[in-house]
Amino acid sequence: MKTNHFIIALAALLLGIAGEVRAQKKEDFKPAELKGIWQLCHYVSEEQGIPGMLKPSNTFKVLTTDGHIVNFTLIPGKDAIITGYGTYEQLADNTYRESIEKNIHLPMLDNKDNILEFEMEEGGIMHLKYFIAKDLKGNELNTWYHETWKRLVMPLEFPEGIVR
Repeated sequence: MKTNHFIIALAALLLGIAGEVRAQKKEDFKPAELKGIWQLCHYVSEEQGIPGMLKPSNTFKVLTTDGHIVNFTLIPGKDAIITGYGTYEQLADNTYRESIEKNIHLPMLDNKDNILEFEMEEGGIMHLKYFIAKDLKGNELNTWYHETWKRLVMPLEFPEGIVR
């Protein structure tokens, strides 16, 4: 009888320690400021071999405080469209997972997890890198994609010359 109590106590102790180790590992990384509204940008240059200036595009990523993600694109002179949505969670100092529910730009990611590596740069710049193994038809891509996003900030006052 004493042996059973000892085994139960030992099992409970080991489970408690294992749970504490898992909880510590999850919190070992430094949380990044991922939440916000991000605008996809491209480097544009007139000279080969020089990245050039960072220019904004009409595509945006919203990362909410409660872990949701929405990507959308503005079509000039028309409506904006949602191009993808799901949830996200930071996994490590420079890695987060997007759990994509629906993506019309990359439909091979529908109902899948996509691991993204990120690097934050001064000025609200985030560099993303992610891997796509196969296209929608199952053809091998085995390609890394690199994206540059800039965090949107609210100016101190409304800019002049904007048509609303």
